[in-house]
Amino acid sequence: MKKTLAAVAVLGAFAGSAIAADVTLYGIVDAGLQYNHIDMDSNTLDDIDTLTMESGQQSGSRWGLKGTEDLGNGLTVGFVLENGFTFDNGADNSAMFDRESMLFVEGGFGKLAFGRIGTFNQGQGSFSLIGGLTPFGTSWGYAVQAGTVFMTGTRYDNSIVYRTPSFAGFQVTAMYSMGGNDEGENESTTDRYYGVAASYNNGPLFGYLAVDSTNYASWGATGSLGDIDDSLTVTLGASYDFEVVKAYFGAQYFDNAKLGGGITSDYGDKFQFGTTDVGDLYLEGYALTVGVDAPVAGGKVMAAVGYMDAETASNSDDVVDADFTRWSFSVGYDYPLSKRTNVYAVGAYTSDDYEGNGTNNGADWNPQSYTLMLGMRHKF
Repeated sequence: MKKTLAAVAVLGAFAGSAIAADVTLYGIVDAGLQYNHIDMDSNTLDDIDTLTMESGQQSGSRWGLKGTEDLGNGLTVGFVLENGFTFDNGADNSAMFDRESMLFVEGGFGKLAFGRIGTFNQGQGSFSLIGGLTPFGTSWGYAVQAGTVFMTGTRYDNSIVYRTPSFAGFQVTAMYSMGGNDEGENESTTDRYYGVAASYNNGPLFGYLAVDSTNYASWGATGSLGDIDDSLTVTLGASYDFEVVKAYFGAQYFDNAKLGGGITSDYGDKFQFGTTDVGDLYLEGYALTVGVDAPVAGGKVMAAVGYMDAETASNSDDVVDADFTRWSFSVGYDYPLSKRTNVYAVGAYTSDDYEGNGTNNGADWNPQSYTLMLGMRHKF
């Protein structure tokens, strides 16, 4: 009730008046400390040691409004407006509702949604699913979470999503994005996304299979960007709760997907093949994760290992010929102080290996990261 009244007050501040409805103000504030050591494996680059205050280590700090209206005959219309921010300096991330801006209709036919929406291979959005393949979900930075091992998605503007009703726990989700407004919707000047996912969530078993692709832009402000092949990812996995322990498994094949997460997300521009940053390479390969979590002393212990093996794909071969591998390990403990507040500690180790072939023969880097994260998360 308090949340609804607060939401009405916020809406009143925006619009001057608000009609009482099923509207909720919600959010997460996540703050903590992170120590990070990067062994750059270089004679010309210094190793990196940082101790920083971080926002959103476990869950991105955010606030949002969501609401529904019953239209009768089993139909419901609703919306989600969610804004991300960095707690340590209070800054807004980008657009006002950068995390999600969605209008949907739901009924016996399923759920149909429109707007700025994250893919099912992305983090914590209304249709996110990939986080169920590892005990670290899509959080905790360099930990063995989906974004550091798999080629994950992002949030796309001008998206259409359809999800079927649940049939004994089985659902299918399909998504298409027309691309960005500035680049021209449904034009070759913008990236367009499409994919389909099947999930099963019933009792102790969760299962997931998804196939998705990005139709990369082939034209830019200065003309043709060349013949750029579409990306492809096939992701599958499962988790099973044995009560005393919950086991996780994930696997992915990818082609012409850009490397993200891990060391590359922050320091990719430090490692180059010629003039090409490692983070700009298109890769083909596979990734695997296994993990467990278990209740211990009122909290939850988590552990996982991830492996990726890849080589430069067709969109990069004319520029760079290279191989890439990544090993990642992480352990953590999450303890609830109440239903809405928890504290956590996570340690992670990642080792990357970039090895150039052909004209890049001899280019070989093995950067390693050692990370410790401590923090507190509060939901409202």
